[in-house]
Amino acid sequence: MATRVAYIISMGKGGVPGFTYREIEVLHAHGFEIALFPLVYREGPYMPADDWPVFRPNAWKLLSAQLPRFLSRPGMYLSMLATALRANSVREFALAMSFVGDMAKWGAKHIHCHFADSKFYTGYYCSTWLDLPLTLTAHAYDIHLNPNPKMLKIALGRCEKLVVQSEFNRDLVMRNFGVSEEKTVLIRAHGDMSEPGGRKPIKVLMVGEFREKKGHDVLFQAIKKLDRDDIVFWIVGDGPLDVRRMAKDTGVSDKVTFLGMLRPDLLGIVYDACDMLVQPSRTASDGDMEGIPAVLMEAMSRGKPVISTRHAGIPELVEEILVDERDPDGLAEAIARLADDPELRKKLGARNVEIVKKSFSAEAALQLGELFHKE
Repeated sequence: MATRVAYIISMGKGGVPGFTYREIEVLHAHGFEIALFPLVYREGPYMPADDWPVFRPNAWKLLSAQLPRFLSRPGMYLSMLATALRANSVREFALAMSFVGDMAKWGAKHIHCHFADSKFYTGYYCSTWLDLPLTLTAHAYDIHLNPNPKMLKIALGRCEKLVVQSEFNRDLVMRNFGVSEEKTVLIRAHGDMSEPGGRKPIKVLMVGEFREKKGHDVLFQAIKKLDRDDIVFWIVGDGPLDVRRMAKDTGVSDKVTFLGMLRPDLLGIVYDACDMLVQPSRTASDGDMEGIPAVLMEAMSRGKPVISTRHAGIPELVEEILVDERDPDGLAEAIARLADDPELRKKLGARNVEIVKKSFSAEAALQLGELFHKE
């Protein structure tokens, strides 16, 4: 059976920190099972893969866990609470009491924490309650300006190994924390973002407000049908639909990166970096429809091939490639066709520049200007 490790982290800045995400990917690939116990959960660029168990905190769970823990082991509960009161870590104690049930049920055999702050203090209480081994990766601010030295000293007493990522930090934790050399381990952070064998994935971009008529659900169904590791999908936008949940429910969130809303200059960089744009527009259930989406013109003007649908005015702009509305099979085939044919991508991209320059560029705005001169 694979070793099951409970990772106590924070997603407070949005998503899993990139270096932690890559670390977990490697461990998963080599037979470890990792469950995330984030102290704070917010959406961001690196989100847990569909098969990563995530136990999200919430206020009700935190409050409702306390009495059962007390009743099951009153002596230990009160002893740990006394420690928390002395060391100003009551919040971390309460969080731990809300985590330990899920940790035990999931079958955790080890607890690892990133950062020697609230995550580590919470890990200490979990480790003590469940009698599980505890390790820590310390980083930077938590070494230089630790927010709770008293609690840190207590937690370090239970910690089996303290991982650092530089010799500089190793010297600091030995000096600042009084940790022995035998207890510290130098393990470099995972910073390798290169593709195996130098292979670069095909990057498919979709830009648009999160609304039904944009067809995000159709794209996600197409991604699932494609089931290809050499194609990645970038989603730009925001809006009333929970598109992130939609991707997760479809089982493709590991292939989709959400970039949020981007300023025009950053969006231009993303247009230049992608290999194609998809816009699977369709008529919404309330009858809402597109005109001609501006994002199609924007991508085409930057020499990108586009895939869209036979919807509203889109065929007046896009000569090819068009598929029917609500057709994930056709969309998947079109994406695969472009992904596998770089010459076709180049040919369509060049033609698209000419199409935009001819009918959808400055001349169109000047035609509008002529109306303003009429008396």
